[in-house]
Amino acid sequence: MIRHLFVPGLLGPMPGLEHDDRPALPHLEILLARADRLVEPVGYASGLFALFGIEAPPGADLPTAAVCFLADTGEAPAGFLLHADPLHLLADRDRLLAFDLDNDPLGADEIARLVEAFNAHYTDTGVRLFGSPAGRIYLHCDRAPSIHTHPLSAVIGRSLDLFLPDGEDRRWWRGLLNETQMLCHALELNREREAGGRPTLGGLWFSGAGSLPPRGQGPVARLLGDCVLARGLIALRAGVGGDELIVEHAPGRAVAHADPGAWLRALVILEDRMPGLLRDCEELHVHPGNGTVYRWRARSAWRLWRRKRSVFGSLDANPEVAGGPRKDKGL
Repeated sequence: MIRHLFVPGLLGPMPGLEHDDRPALPHLEILLARADRLVEPVGYASGLFALFGIEAPPGADLPTAAVCFLADTGEAPAGFLLHADPLHLLADRDRLLAFDLDNDPLGADEIARLVEAFNAHYTDTGVRLFGSPAGRIYLHCDRAPSIHTHPLSAVIGRSLDLFLPDGEDRRWWRGLLNETQMLCHALELNREREAGGRPTLGGLWFSGAGSLPPRGQGPVARLLGDCVLARGLIALRAGVGGDELIVEHAPGRAVAHADPGAWLRALVILEDRMPGLLRDCEELHVHPGNGTVYRWRARSAWRLWRRKRSVFGSLDANPEVAGGPRKDKGL
């Protein structure tokens, strides 16, 4: 049995690390040094889709929203879909910085009120919001627009202007983003959140555009833990095989939030789990989301000439400008 471990953010980038705080990670270091190195598309979602044998058309988004909708509802979406992720916006001089609401998400009642206000405002425009039972929000479109979007993880802590939708229909979609910000600002639920000292809803971020793709031929039969995107891909799976899939999101979340402490804690937890992850499988494939897959087999341990090096010496380059490597990894 082959076990696939997706750990977006395992190799950063992570600026601001203090040298004295770096823990020992011997299992990870030996694996990274002695495993075979295979190639896959850069990005967490791109790597998952490739594992399941699904490719996006050139220049188009990976249809992550449609796949997640399938996992959330058990139903194939009717038509074109995007994620509509809630944003908290903070002004920084002449730009708006975007942050997610993961630490204080919208409740079911707040989502219902947002969906009602949005759909009433955008009647007859061909777009409408839908709140899933799992608390995720999607945007349905009556027609397939010509746009290219960026995942929410690319935007967190950065200026929205650097990641606006592109493509032939970009003007309409950029206008939708701006108008939605004004709509959210006027919602009563924001007055209530503000009065309670909670982060307010500043807008929605649309990404992962597309329709449900055809069934893939991936080898994964079982998912350990939970990952909505992986669950949707397994539901689409038409192939046969007995591979196992594990997704660890904690390092990637820490990278997206530029939180060195949370990232180090996630790596220590993963290091402690490595002996168990290596047990009872013929191969362990580690996918950090940087375009390289580390394939560990029993004989890999005997490559003694491949001397281990610190994980911190193997990190992906930190982005020098906004929109650099972190965006491309699609955490």
